[in-house]
Amino acid sequence: MTEKTEARIQQEAFMWHWNTYPTHRKRLFMVNNNPRNEVDGNRMKAQGMIAGVSDMILLREGRPPLCIEFKLPNGRQSPAQVAWQSVAEATGAEYVLIRSLEEFQNLFSPDRTT
Repeated sequence: MTEKTEARIQQEAFMWHWNTYPTHRKRLFMVNNNPRNEVDGNRMKAQGMIAGVSDMILLREGRPPLCIEFKLPNGRQSPAQVAWQSVAEATGAEYVLIRSLEEFQNLFSPDRTT
């Protein structure tokens, strides 16, 4: 069995959404916020990379964007992620921490209007 990582949870969530909601493809996307090295990081900052931005964003019809941060069960947000969450929520966006595929799938349950 493969050890779970935040990247693996995110991958499973994306593929589940892609396959389950084909008419909503391209509404859920990742934010590339992990430069390979310092040079790449400086280039990406100059292009608008902001520390702490959520891992993914889901665009929803008639609702604010949903910012999604993936963490392992015992993972914690960095100070930059907490600060960015505040910025996102101040604009009306929703923000969630997801720790498993099941938590992600629950965002789409009939009793929740995601």
